Amino acid sequence: MDAVREIVVGVDFSASSRIALAQALRLGGIWKARVHAVHVIDTLVVTELEEALAPIQREIRAGLVADAKSAWTDFAKGTKGASSLEIEVAVNNRAEAILDAARKHRADLVVVGAFSDVDPDLGVGTVASGCVRRSVADVLLARDDHDGPYRRVVVGIDFSETSRQALGRAVQIAAADRAELHILHVFAAPWRAVHWRSPNPATSPGFEKQYRDGLDGRLREFAKAELEAAGLKDSKCVLFDHDGHRSGIVDYGRKVHADLVVLGTRGRSNLRDLLLGSTAEKTLRDCVTSVLAVRPR
Repeated sequence: MDAVREIVVGVDFSASSRIALAQALRLGGIWKARVHAVHVIDTLVVTELEEALAPIQREIRAGLVADAKSAWTDFAKGTKGASSLEIEVAVNNRAEAILDAARKHRADLVVVGAFSDVDPDLGVGTVASGCVRRSVADVLLARDDHDGPYRRVVVGIDFSETSRQALGRAVQIAAADRAELHILHVFAAPWRAVHWRSPNPATSPGFEKQYRDGLDGRLREFAKAELEAAGLKDSKCVLFDHDGHRSGIVDYGRKVHADLVVLGTRGRSNLRDLLLGSTAEKTLRDCVTSVLAVRPR
């Protein structure tokens, strides 16, 4: 798996972005990566202020940037290691400015708070989802209820090459944090679709066992190389029978009290999912844990 060398973290001085900053610094320390903090002043806010003020008062941008840098000085004191960073302040669309910074620094990882001014159970905010949808780097959406090492990591596997990349990143994090890793494949049991046909070979206990054993062997073989390379022993290969991949990943994460869900942003999907696979998008929307969205390489 590729090393992470450059990390960009979005900071809006909210509680969620404080956790994002802490996780960016923590992971940066583990991977010896440089961390770049970015604060964005929304263009619309600046425009409305300038239009409302008299011409003599319109030099508002410089003042807002100075205020943001001053706020950063106080904000950074509350997060270990943050005071050594210099904040980059941009006036732009918030998601676009974060992605511009990621491109400028050739970031391998973008870290943003999952939400800022909405309830945590309402799903990710528009800035967070916009970053995932358009970023060329992996994106970590950090929930503000967990700021330390991850204890339980779930990675969704659909046997695509993108899910192999997600597995590699999940293994890296689980090994560094000594976390329990759950390698999850969600499937919809075919025998439930033909339950009305009885008797039928596809509904027998023997067929069910054979089907599960085949999937289990495939999943273990898929994960074998990454696990052996990392020397990761505290891991589980899990088959989860569920009606939908997205809801299955979310429900399983809740069931085991995961701190982090890792998934590829495009897997075995059709052409309409070119930017972001439907499973990934719905998981981002519904998941109540931190989510690491891994881009196709």
